[in-house]
Amino acid sequence: MTNMTPRERAVHVLSRVEQEGAFANLLLQSELREVEDGRDRQLITTLVNGTLKNRLTLDFALRKHLRTPLSALPHEVRWILRISAFQLLYLSRIPASAAVNEGVELTKSRQGKYTGLVNGVLHKVIETGWNIRWPNSGKEAVRYLSVRYSHPEWMVRRWLKRYGFEETEALCQTNNEPAPLWIRTNTLKITREDLRDRLQKEGVQVNIGERVPESLILENPGAIDRLESFQAGLFTVQDESSQLVAHVLNPQPGERVLDACAAPGGKTTHLAQKMRNQGEILAFDIYPHKVELIAQLAERLGITNIQAQEGDARELIGVKNGSCQKVLVDAPCSGLGLIRRRADLRYHKAEEEIEKLPLLQLEILERAAQCVARDGELVYSTCTLEPEENFEVVKAFRKAHPEFKPVNLVDILPFSLTEEQDIRQAEKGMLQILPHRHGMDGFFLAKFQRVEV
Repeated sequence: MTNMTPRERAVHVLSRVEQEGAFANLLLQSELREVEDGRDRQLITTLVNGTLKNRLTLDFALRKHLRTPLSALPHEVRWILRISAFQLLYLSRIPASAAVNEGVELTKSRQGKYTGLVNGVLHKVIETGWNIRWPNSGKEAVRYLSVRYSHPEWMVRRWLKRYGFEETEALCQTNNEPAPLWIRTNTLKITREDLRDRLQKEGVQVNIGERVPESLILENPGAIDRLESFQAGLFTVQDESSQLVAHVLNPQPGERVLDACAAPGGKTTHLAQKMRNQGEILAFDIYPHKVELIAQLAERLGITNIQAQEGDARELIGVKNGSCQKVLVDAPCSGLGLIRRRADLRYHKAEEEIEKLPLLQLEILERAAQCVARDGELVYSTCTLEPEENFEVVKAFRKAHPEFKPVNLVDILPFSLTEEQDIRQAEKGMLQILPHRHGMDGFFLAKFQRVEV
């Protein structure tokens, strides 16, 4: 395993993703631990994520040059073709000859009888390039956007109805870009500026985030968990949109806070930072191994005011009604705001999920709301774009609970909104963040205060 080339490793990861139904990000992390060279690590990451994200487009292009269906080929041959075509079509810095030669040699060593087929198809890909006859974007908008930007048709159909063609195309394009790597400064141990300076000394390119006071963006950092500043608990990886939650809930030192769906602990530990590690955070998750992740993160960051415990957020056993000044429901959701970050997410999702999830989300919100003290505050958040999981859940909750009034977000957010649509939303206590508009992961936030009626 240790002598594998980067392309061989990429094929190995992608074949396992297909055969085992495993998550690409977890397999990739495991594979990269065996690779010392930073450039090789970067190439493997680019090949795996890029090929996965663009799989439907690559398959559409490859089928033009195949007499037999792709599905009839061995899985390894399929991924060798896809990885090689990805390099030829998307990566201008890799010479075409190198991409073809590596693909052919890889086939020769693993699936020898398909060597001629792979060689012939890849040379045709070079000849054709992007001169591909796509479906007609006017007559077949769903099909066109699906194969051109590699998104399942059901997703494209939903977004077209909501956003129209141009904005749906922009969203799909953004989802296919490399996800920026945001981190959150652990302000209990270091300032953002000092962390930036320290990371630069460790050889990492760093830029200051403009929207959240703890955020930094890293360029090609290599293996993050090997950095001294990571091991010292000076930061954790967290997208900027996710970092907004703690600022919107804004817990104070000494308060009692409930995080109903807390794993893996990114938002929970941010709440603890805002509280200066004073007071108490009750952090629940339904899965024991995920509760352990919360505890491990808190320990690495030096946080001691989190009580991580196993429990169903629909029950929250042991939490008395009206006992918490601040409550966060970061609800389980379809996760469609994270497609840019999770290369294979788009293929794991089904539209039926979006029909079923709101019932669960509302159940969790109902129980968590009981725990909010008088004049206390409640934040509901998801990492999805879908109205059924966001605005519709809030609407149903408000209808059933007039004692919860929306809180204007305009002055609470750590950055200024510029779009009129966003400002109007925020004044009503809600905000939908979209990757192509805001440059962050897709995210939804709503805030309420419990008042007497």
